[in-house]
Amino acid sequence: MSLLRQMLREPVVQFLLIGAATFGAYLYLDRAPPEPPREIVQVGAGRIAQISEIFARTWQRPPTEKELQGLVEAFVKEEIYYREGRKLGLDQDDTIFRRRLQQKMEFLVEPDEQEMIPDEGALAAWLEKNRQNYVVPYRASFRQVYFDPARRDGEAMVDARALLSSLEEEDVSTGNSGLGDATMLPRSMAPSGRRQIEALFGPKFASALETLPLDAWSGPVMSDFGVHLVRLNAFEPERQPGLDEIREIVLRDWRDERRRKIAEQRYHAMKENYEVIVDWPQGSAEEARQ
Repeated sequence: MSLLRQMLREPVVQFLLIGAATFGAYLYLDRAPPEPPREIVQVGAGRIAQISEIFARTWQRPPTEKELQGLVEAFVKEEIYYREGRKLGLDQDDTIFRRRLQQKMEFLVEPDEQEMIPDEGALAAWLEKNRQNYVVPYRASFRQVYFDPARRDGEAMVDARALLSSLEEEDVSTGNSGLGDATMLPRSMAPSGRRQIEALFGPKFASALETLPLDAWSGPVMSDFGVHLVRLNAFEPERQPGLDEIREIVLRDWRDERRRKIAEQRYHAMKENYEVIVDWPQGSAEEARQ
């Protein structure tokens, strides 16, 4: 024991013991906790095929190799954010998250390509049922003389009729500059569709053109701005185009309507599995039914 005590009194031994204790403490405190196992985000062949199909349906062509790599990376990013968001509880009562799920479900209930191929009879029936949506409006070209009621003390109609009689007697077929009152409206219109004419002169004027004779001064014709005399130079009446002429437009509209109907049918089929209970505030239920 005396030898041990004598050794412990030696400065060198004390230094070594202190160093060993310090080194041991450092090793103990420096031990890092083991890394948790990494989560796996696996993108299988089926998922890649689905990603590629979605791209093809949107852009009407398959993605290039580079585009597909970008799409897969975007999916991985979305999946990681999704998982991290769920860990934070961001999916609980979150409106944006719920709407996103709704959008994904709406995509899943969309019809497939085979359901979106109509036969000739279906397109013809669609066109017949919705014929009013495909009418080609009339086109007209004309000249006009304007009479401003504000400048003529309510005599615009009288003055227009007087000038019309003069034009008829003189058989004036060219030139209308200097007649009537100044206006920002064009005195002469090149061949234009009904919508363009209506936008400039108003619906009353546009409708009146359908009743006027060609190559003769007529009127008075009312517009949103006042009174006019009109000489109709050319007129192509509205017409109903055939299916061959507007096939692509009809096909697009038919597909839009069919997609909407099929999605609605599938939603109602899912809804049959639920009992929906709405606790309307007093009086609100009656208002909602009206």
